[in-house]
Amino acid sequence: MIVFVGSVMSMAQEKRLVSREVLDALVFPDVMPDGNKVLSFDAVEQDFGVIYENSAPFVVDFLFVNVSDKPVRITRVTSNCGCTATEIGDSLIAPGKKGIIAITFNPRGRSGTVDTNTFVYTSLSEKKPVAKLTLLGNVIDNDEWKHLPHRMGALKLKRKEVTFEPVKAGSMPQQRIPCANVGVVPLSLSSKLLPGFVIFSTVPREIAPGEEGDIVITINSDILPADAPRLFNVVVDGVKGRITDRTIKVNLEK
Repeated sequence: MIVFVGSVMSMAQEKRLVSREVLDALVFPDVMPDGNKVLSFDAVEQDFGVIYENSAPFVVDFLFVNVSDKPVRITRVTSNCGCTATEIGDSLIAPGKKGIIAITFNPRGRSGTVDTNTFVYTSLSEKKPVAKLTLLGNVIDNDEWKHLPHRMGALKLKRKEVTFEPVKAGSMPQQRIPCANVGVVPLSLSSKLLPGFVIFSTVPREIAPGEEGDIVITINSDILPADAPRLFNVVVDGVKGRITDRTIKVNLEK
């Protein structure tokens, strides 16, 4: 049985005479004392990390065991956010048996920090929930990185070409390319096939999901040969994509 859980607050607002105390009790009900002695969850809080606002809805499973000495039926769930839907079964859960409460989260229109609660009621606790299940995370606005128009897999960049003015002896000129990790795992970037006089690095060294940084290309003039190529490519490793999509063009002016 699939139960789509809407916002309790929106229902309560339709009743003009509902007091603030009653409204708070509906949205944030008190959990039954010793509720964990009825259903014991592996975790009552899960963090899904960073996702895009236009990502597809996804499911987070909360696993539990009936640790009471009586059969238990999950009768209903409520949520304080219309962004979730919950799937529950209608069968009795015998003592010692395991079960799953599957919460579907839809990020559409939910950019920003996520902190939603789902309350679980059973046949042993009709008035108070036995558990509060919390879903945490961060939803990135799709337009947040519009100032970084170029893309390499989960990396977005300000540009994919840099130009160095004539390099003076004894100098270490640098070009920085602003970038951002728009994926869900940290990025550690490198470049293997470089001319010996080129140094590739990033600041910070590891770019966390949803964070910005810089790709830094440095020229070591001490080992820059006189016949060094004036136009060459830097291929970025650590992101997915074809070589042509992961290439930064470097121009060395004479």
